[in-house]
Amino acid sequence: MSAEAKQVKLAGVSKRFGDVVAVHPLDLTVPAGEFLTLLGPSGCGKTTLLRMIAGLEGVTSGRIFVGEEDVTLMPPNRRDTSIMFQDYALFPHKTLADNIAYGLKMRGMDKGNRNQLAGEWLQRIDLPDFHSRYPHELSGGQRQRVALARSLIINPGVLLLDEPLGALDANLRRQLQGELKRIHSEVGLTFIYVTHDQEEALTMSDRIAVMRSGRVEQIATPGDLYDRPETEFVAQFMGVPNILTATISKVSAGKAEADCEGLPPLRFRAEEASVGDAVKLALRPSNIGLEPAGKVRSNSASILIADASFAGDVVRVAARTEAGIELAVEVDRRGNTDIRLEPGSKWLATWNDSSLIPLRTVP
Repeated sequence: MSAEAKQVKLAGVSKRFGDVVAVHPLDLTVPAGEFLTLLGPSGCGKTTLLRMIAGLEGVTSGRIFVGEEDVTLMPPNRRDTSIMFQDYALFPHKTLADNIAYGLKMRGMDKGNRNQLAGEWLQRIDLPDFHSRYPHELSGGQRQRVALARSLIINPGVLLLDEPLGALDANLRRQLQGELKRIHSEVGLTFIYVTHDQEEALTMSDRIAVMRSGRVEQIATPGDLYDRPETEFVAQFMGVPNILTATISKVSAGKAEADCEGLPPLRFRAEEASVGDAVKLALRPSNIGLEPAGKVRSNSASILIADASFAGDVVRVAARTEAGIELAVEVDRRGNTDIRLEPGSKWLATWNDSSLIPLRTVP
């Protein structure tokens, strides 16, 4: 099977429900063949945005293009898109083959060809002998594979996925993440995926658009999003609880120094900075090292351990500086299994210049 992947372009698209703005006007281009994830907490507008692309919600303003075609006013069945939901939406009284081939039936394809294509998809999703089975005879993961096959068999240019793995347990979810990524690579279509799960987004996506309150706050590759969050919300949503507030005191050749009450000078890389500017700096817990208590220096702090919890390869530490600033630290246990982080013990937390990430202010 070979469908033609389509670009999706949103131009000034917004959505209001009465007085509530679900999606503020935004521009977004998803290149043909890309796996883009819309990531954010519940109520941020990501599912509403997906439903507008699918044609299940009308737009309040703006235009939606699939390929070169303006589909803003088109009904869902005339758009070159297909959508996959979390609840599978399979017909309980139809066999798996009939479920998978349903879209082809609606398009007038004869039964022989429908059955052949359904059989090919059952092979592709590792259910080759399940042609005559019914949805209730399958596990949740198997039903999700059938729903995926039904969405893709019609050869859409764009596949829209609304938290399709949200109802599955952690192990099965990880397995199907790999399968979705493999199928995306094989079919080469444009995937637009909605999730609130950061790990899922990082694992699967070419790019991630982090949404907050109906706006895209940052869009980047998984690596850039993880290493260089741009705002306090994105940093905290991506697992960086340490946000230090400081005032810039020195600037020199792409580096800056800032004063944070109760800490030695904070040194960090900064392309644009001015003396006197207020700045917020993100510091990932895994980028903090621990040394025996000693003299503080720049980019360090004396800390008191409040709690330490075992989490497999890491120990998660809650600590507080002498000035009362709370710090979360992750200590890698590999090769360091003898470390003892007892509540009440004193340590020196350290980090390097590149670990401090300056954040931009969002109005």
